Amino acid sequence: MSLVATRLQNWRISNPELDRNMFRPLEYGALDFFVEQTDAPNSIISPNLRDRAFASIGNTVQVPVINYDGDVTVSNVRSCTVNDDENTSALYTVVWTTYAVGFTMVPAAYMNNEIDYQQDFQRKMEKICRALATTLDNGAIAALEAAKTQVFKDTLQYQVSSNVINVPTQMASEILGDLNPIMRANAYPETIHLIGNAGIDSLIRKLAQHGVYNDVNKRMEYDNKVLHYTTQLANASEKIGTLYAVADGNVGILTRVDREALLGTSANFHEWDVVRLPFIDLPVGSHYYTAVGDQSSIMGDATADLTCGKKEYFGFSVDVAYIIAYNSDAEHVANPIIKAQIAAPQQNTPFAAQPVYVTNSADFDFTT
Repeated sequence: MSLVATRLQNWRISNPELDRNMFRPLEYGALDFFVEQTDAPNSIISPNLRDRAFASIGNTVQVPVINYDGDVTVSNVRSCTVNDDENTSALYTVVWTTYAVGFTMVPAAYMNNEIDYQQDFQRKMEKICRALATTLDNGAIAALEAAKTQVFKDTLQYQVSSNVINVPTQMASEILGDLNPIMRANAYPETIHLIGNAGIDSLIRKLAQHGVYNDVNKRMEYDNKVLHYTTQLANASEKIGTLYAVADGNVGILTRVDREALLGTSANFHEWDVVRLPFIDLPVGSHYYTAVGDQSSIMGDATADLTCGKKEYFGFSVDVAYIIAYNSDAEHVANPIIKAQIAAPQQNTPFAAQPVYVTNSADFDFTT
């Protein structure tokens, strides 16, 4: 005799939060920076440009600009004749990139499943939003990389190669403060935004250990910077930290959606709209529709009987343009973006030498 046939099976207890780390968002500092600067009071994106670009699908967007003129002559004599000095205009063409994501749902598939419709929907939504946000953040980083300055009027004690400031390991604690005079020499004395990775976070945390009441006050190195962190900014070989320093008010982002989303069309069981997705503070176009068909292979044996069932389709798309302040002569006029990389310590040098600061020098005579 035995009760084995009626033994309780494995207990399955609903707990939707247990797997939340599988879809947790990353840090999208570069994307957040572009979005924030678009809405800033001193933004290079006017409300008129933003609104008209948003509705520009099917058209080329161009912005009239005036080129740099480096041929102005300053005379040392007075004259009754004032010479002409005409400007040269140009058209800046906005370059768009299209991004699209989506997923489907079969409502009847959850009737015999311990994962319910809402839980699966939420996880799918989080999954596509994370992927889109990561892609957009990488696009923002690529825009900063492409527009980094080629001109350095004063590099202080640093070496520059391939338009990147190379920071020796022992100078890591100095570069954040030195970015201000380097930017000022390039005629950008504005507030500086730092878009950095984990290595820059580590550097700032170490500087924070030397606060107001410690041995040396290092707060001025980073205290006047606006910090943005991203997990997408990778270090080059033999580097331990990478950053972009950007003068305030010099970048922005434009978006546009497809025509039916803009119109909010509803026809033939298809619905379009404009929505904002989690992790992405930007308007995107949505497209929803349903269809009937063979859904038996969706979830294996769990849906084997669904040879004729309803499926829901959720699609999202957006055109994005990363905008950097116009520069008609990047070889001679500095851009408001500086890239810097911090070198890793040399092998067999676990603790790189750091600058030594002598305090209380009035109380101690080190010359005898």
